Amino acid sequence: MNEMKSIKIYHSSYGENDFHISESAGIDVDLSALEKFYASMGDKHLRSLLKFIDYWKDEGYEKFFSPQAVMRVLPLETAADAFGTETLSLNDSVDKVVMAVWTIGAELEKEASEMMSSIGNLMTGFLLDVAGSIALYNMHTELITWIKENIAASDGKFINGEFYPGMGSMRQDLMERVVTLGETERMIGVSASGNSLLRPRKSQCSFTALGALEHKIEVKMERCHPCTGKKCLYYQLGGCHMMTGGSQDVPGDTGK
Repeated sequence: MNEMKSIKIYHSSYGENDFHISESAGIDVDLSALEKFYASMGDKHLRSLLKFIDYWKDEGYEKFFSPQAVMRVLPLETAADAFGTETLSLNDSVDKVVMAVWTIGAELEKEASEMMSSIGNLMTGFLLDVAGSIALYNMHTELITWIKENIAASDGKFINGEFYPGMGSMRQDLMERVVTLGETERMIGVSASGNSLLRPRKSQCSFTALGALEHKIEVKMERCHPCTGKKCLYYQLGGCHMMTGGSQDVPGDTGK
């Protein structure tokens, strides 16, 4: 594997006509969950996984991982008007919302589908699909750091919460509005398939509320539903993890 790829981030504030372009730190797609799972199944299965990891390092990462993101910084009132929710306000200090859409691109999904449809490549295709989901998750972790350091900090703000369409009281059928407001199809090739889905499939959207220090939270992992990770092989392999903002304030945090 060559140098780690950075996320190309197209970002702007509401009302700006043009996007600024920045890059994140390099993204290391962490496949340790795969290694742990297959090691527990014995040497034969682990050898198959190690063969895939060689493929990922030699070809898959470089050829099929194309990380990009769009971020729009919205006034709270604009976000509420566009998406019909007051969830993002959280507390009186929140006055801005970062709408983020990120994707690994379309090529990995296409290659994984073709592999899973061909004789002899089913497992490689499945593992490639899981690696793509892990990459999407690793991108999210890096984007949260980027928002903290490049958007929130410059305005004296802190992350007070993060939300996804379809989670909690936030409606799921918002994607067409997300795509339109973020100009994501033009900028990073992400479109809406109806109101509830993004395409390419390995794309994700979140809303991050920015507010005061006393309401600062750390973004943390939550298990997906309804399986909560107990029976789902795909979850165990790292393929459907999500990140969500916690609801607890950070007591005694001085910001140091």
